[in-house]
Amino acid sequence: MIHPALRPLRCPVCVAPLADPAGSAGPAGPAGAVRCAAGHSFDVERSGYLNLRTGRARRVSGDTAEMVQARVDFLGRGHYAPLTARLVQLATAQAVEGNPPGAPEVVLEIGAGTAHHLAAVVDAAPRRFGIAVDVSKYALRRAARAHPRIGAVAFDVVDRWPLPDASVDVLLDVFAPRDLAEMRRLLRPGGTLLLVTPGEGHLAELREPLGLVGVQPGKRERLADELSGRFDRLAAETLTRTLRLGVDEAVDVALMGPTGHHTGRPELHRRLVAAWPPGRATLDVTASFVLHRATVGPTAAQR
Repeated sequence: MIHPALRPLRCPVCVAPLADPAGSAGPAGPAGAVRCAAGHSFDVERSGYLNLRTGRARRVSGDTAEMVQARVDFLGRGHYAPLTARLVQLATAQAVEGNPPGAPEVVLEIGAGTAHHLAAVVDAAPRRFGIAVDVSKYALRRAARAHPRIGAVAFDVVDRWPLPDASVDVLLDVFAPRDLAEMRRLLRPGGTLLLVTPGEGHLAELREPLGLVGVQPGKRERLADELSGRFDRLAAETLTRTLRLGVDEAVDVALMGPTGHHTGRPELHRRLVAAWPPGRATLDVTASFVLHRATVGPTAAQR
């Protein structure tokens, strides 16, 4: 069977519930297929993730194997541990209204990658189940094994997301594409959106030598305006720390982002070594995150 966390998912073509070919309540797997009553069928990959991509949207391949490995190595060294810890705190602080006592909580992460942050949020409460969404098969293979209560799924975020209205308690988005209308639709009354964007100084020391893109002026203000049009009880905070990175670690953090799609490790390594301060084993690099928290009012109508 596919992971229990994935059972709320719906057919991305007709939005009907998914079931196994025999018609029982849960989709079948692994390495099988699930389908809806209309006969639309989707693969459960051998590595454990469900593929709900339809091909109607532009096919985006997501992070490469090299990019995913860089993420595993970098996050595994604890460099972003303060961000993970704060996400756990914020996800736990907001009680979701309307849930029966003892009911499971659903935590959805868009662009989850390896589900590093999601695993920590899910692990913090025994009734939480996580849904890790990505399009990279390399990331999804990792996400499917990130935590016993996490299921991994691929779907096209530019289309309607294959989940029912008001079905998610906490929604995470860390440096990932976003669709605020869909996020608002999926969150239950009292549910929380945790959206992380880079601060103005994020990786500033690496931008010039590695050709990283900086934060556009006014981007934070524009996002705040967009959020205020759909959500309630808005808050934002900035979390900044100094990372002490060696050359390989600095290359890893660059590979984790958009740069990794067009520049490989050998070229990034060459550029960084050429700009590295003589005699230094490490370089101080700024990590800056803006954490936006927005909730759905308990009596607000779906917009």
